[in-house]
Amino acid sequence: MSYASESDIPLIINIPDFWDRLDEARKRFLALDYDGTLAPFRIERMEAAPLEGIPELLKQIQARDDTTLAIISGRSLFELTGLVGNIGVTMVGSHGFELRGPDGDIVVKKISPEQEVGLVEARAIGIEAGLEKRLETKTASIALHTRGLSPGEASRMEDEMHGTWGDLAEKYSLEVKRFNGGVELRAMGWNKGDALESLLLDLKEETLCVYIGDDETDEDAFERIQPYGFGIRVGDPFQPSKANGFLPDIESVKRFLVAWRDMPSPTS
Repeated sequence: MSYASESDIPLIINIPDFWDRLDEARKRFLALDYDGTLAPFRIERMEAAPLEGIPELLKQIQARDDTTLAIISGRSLFELTGLVGNIGVTMVGSHGFELRGPDGDIVVKKISPEQEVGLVEARAIGIEAGLEKRLETKTASIALHTRGLSPGEASRMEDEMHGTWGDLAEKYSLEVKRFNGGVELRAMGWNKGDALESLLLDLKEETLCVYIGDDETDEDAFERIQPYGFGIRVGDPFQPSKANGFLPDIESVKRFLVAWRDMPSPTS
């Protein structure tokens, strides 16, 4: 493939022929996580804005005739749209329980009454432990945020809540997962992998699909995308993962988006 400056094209660790494979595809699909992928982590959650220039890059990629674009996040749609803005792409929130199409239509999946009881009980336990200010209640989950604490205190708090919420998970058809900066108890039956696959099923068979994320909550998506294309994890390439390849940091994700935007259009 040919670019104005090929030195700016990021190498996808473990997938040396990635850009050649992408160049050969007539139809392409790109889905991205938000926190740690498009936006640096911040202690205050609503200060985690996308890296400068990324929203405009996403709009430019979405405008390509050969590419379908989506953002899939554990954040609520309310937070996600507030941070990214109205850029006309499919957005999936709350690990797949919320979906906002490019036209703005929103679909919310309901959790079971049993799961709702479990999440209410989990919140009560967190409040009783004095953690109310660190709890976030979403459509289908509750999260404990530990960013800003010392590593030891964060680890202690996460371990304690992971164990307590783990007991609730078995009882109420929930699952407890760690993420970068906390731990989350969420409803089973729908996750980022399920949300991703629901989008992939609407694509043409020849579409090459790529998903980029950065932590444990993205592993379901890395697994589901295998028959369709590539999962790429942001961070340490020695971290165990179901992803095919790695990008080292968010800056490299931005360079990835620039390279995708500048790809030559596929020949007919």
